Amino acid sequence: MTSYADAPPEVETTEVVIAGGGPVGLTLAHELGARGIGCVLLEPRPAPSLASPRCKQLNPRSMELFRRLGIAGAVRDNAPLPFGWSDSAVFCTSLTGHRLERFDGVFALSDVQRTELAEPALWCAQNHVEEALRDTITRRETVSARWGWTLTGLEQDATGVTATATDDTGRERVVRGRYLVGADGARSAVRRACGIPLAGRSHEIRNIQVIFDAPGLSARHELGRAVQYWVVNPEVNGLMGTLDTEDRWWAIIINAPEDADAAWCERAVHRMIGTSVPVTVTATDPWTARLLVADRYRDGRCFVAGDAAHQNPPWGGFGANTGIGDAADLGWKLAAALRGWAGPGLLDSYGTERRPIAQRAIAEAERNMRVLTGELAVPGLDDDGPDGLAVRAKTAELIRQAKTAEMYTLGFVLGTAYPESPLVVPDDGPAPASTGTEYRPSGAPGNRLPHLWLDRNRSLQDEFGPGFTLLEVAAPAAPEWDTAAAAAGVPLKRYRLNRPDLHGLYGARYVLVRPDGYVAWRGQTSPDDLGAVLDRVRGCAV
Repeated sequence: MTSYADAPPEVETTEVVIAGGGPVGLTLAHELGARGIGCVLLEPRPAPSLASPRCKQLNPRSMELFRRLGIAGAVRDNAPLPFGWSDSAVFCTSLTGHRLERFDGVFALSDVQRTELAEPALWCAQNHVEEALRDTITRRETVSARWGWTLTGLEQDATGVTATATDDTGRERVVRGRYLVGADGARSAVRRACGIPLAGRSHEIRNIQVIFDAPGLSARHELGRAVQYWVVNPEVNGLMGTLDTEDRWWAIIINAPEDADAAWCERAVHRMIGTSVPVTVTATDPWTARLLVADRYRDGRCFVAGDAAHQNPPWGGFGANTGIGDAADLGWKLAAALRGWAGPGLLDSYGTERRPIAQRAIAEAERNMRVLTGELAVPGLDDDGPDGLAVRAKTAELIRQAKTAEMYTLGFVLGTAYPESPLVVPDDGPAPASTGTEYRPSGAPGNRLPHLWLDRNRSLQDEFGPGFTLLEVAAPAAPEWDTAAAAAGVPLKRYRLNRPDLHGLYGARYVLVRPDGYVAWRGQTSPDDLGAVLDRVRGCAV
């Protein structure tokens, strides 16, 4: 007689299986769920880890993606630091020592409304971001989250992917989907199962993140509020900051020894603070910066995203945000494929578009990594008198030269574009180019559509549909757009601005915007062959 334990597991069917429920996998589940796509999310952790939150910054692009999904408010409300708490970074000899330099308005964290942003950035530890994304995933009727389930294997064939998993009781589970996405981190089981190699290198320096409680510490220093305090001294180097308003802190100690234990970490934290205060170390997390990109982002019906596809040094805060961008790109393309309006090249364009972005993000982080606090530490920084003042002034100038680009990244965050994408129709219209630090809005195909506030609280992005949006800057476009979109099965929404004064901002009277907010086509008149344009932007031009 066959026992229950010996019975083969039932096969659960869905459209997309997502392995990994961190910020990237959860964002993808929201993207798919918002479009009515069935998906099953497999995540080994029953709850977000409180031990060592590596990601702490959500940039404006990630936050505007969350706004489009209707969850930006929930994410912001779950942040332990109040909105607008600080948008500064301070360099100092220790938390209670000399201030060397201060940067204000960093990372676009200000709560003052800006024309070019639908949402400002948010300083929030990863576990709190995940909590908000988990809580709101219950809004998605087509998403089933399986907490405590660990992917153990996968097999794919011509029609789908069969994933095997073990639940938190040790029982085997089987889920079959038409596609599978590995958002399962740096040691991705999906990437390994698909035989996708990583290319790049690891940095030679070993670092360690320390989480500690220090009651009253915020009141014991005079550096003012900041999201980061970069500690520059010859003994211990790194950066630190508070995770909440209750004096739970994080510190990253750069170039830590291999044998660093909790006692060593406590001594290092005391040196970074500059005085002996009660400190309780609650977690330590050794890490080495990795500069790695997957050779490809797709293997048949399987895809990789986030840390499974690229591993970024943290300097600049690009890692998790790049992965969230992966989810936004892949989500609408999977939905198009599953609903029958994707061209044969649409899913391949995911890697074509996102892999170069990961390479650029890693290059930016590597540049930031060239000068860390150890390279800035020189004798005499804490000396009193004229000599100490002179040393600190010289170091402050070096800090400005070396770290300004790391503090002001809006040009990279919002100016990242896909000008070579096979999904966009290039033109010779105006195309302002952003630098890493300076964002220059551009309506050129392949760029993020420049933002516009329609009134105090209503963003232009709030008016876009789940598919393509035809922005009529001035006069209405030809009715043939609707006919052509219907013939191709492409979801299309028109939105008329009737703002001829914005012609210079967008560079054309009509702008076709992709589901992820990037410009696919623009023109002064409707194209002669609308079908050809729609075919290109949905991946038929292969």
